[in-house]
Amino acid sequence: MNTDNTFNEETLPTENQVETKPETLELTEEINHNLHSAGKWSQFLSILGFIGTGFMVLGGISVSIMTAFIPDTKPNIFPFPMALFGVIYIVFAGVYLLPILYLFRFSNSIKQAVALKKQDQLSIAFNNLRAHYKTFGIIMIVIMCLYPIMIIGMVLFGIFSGLGAAGGGIPM
Repeated sequence: MNTDNTFNEETLPTENQVETKPETLELTEEINHNLHSAGKWSQFLSILGFIGTGFMVLGGISVSIMTAFIPDTKPNIFPFPMALFGVIYIVFAGVYLLPILYLFRFSNSIKQAVALKKQDQLSIAFNNLRAHYKTFGIIMIVIMCLYPIMIIGMVLFGIFSGLGAAGGGIPM
């Protein structure tokens, strides 16, 4: 027998030594109650999210329309049309809509799964919850990556604006 601590096939259990039995997950009444309650709260939060997304779209449309009627000033402060801010806001609303939709689907599926005691509905519910958190996680990663770029851009904008106001212009 091998006495040193290296991998050896003799140390692996054989098929006769390992008894495999499928593990089941039991959903007690308390767990069912908590899942049903989570379904209600997630439905409430998803409806608030839909309302907030609607306000974001209305705000984006309003900004786009209002900035179209503002006369251009010379020199123009921004190198792009101001209506673009409204379009960007509408795009953000579209991105925000996806995780809210997953949360709404989770709430409907989890309440159905608990009421009808259906395993496939429970699986669908948790798949939607996973997609909700995954989407929000990706959004947070993107935002955190954009923060340093925005900070550097604001600092450079401030420096060049200060130089321009002092009459120095952009150094070349």
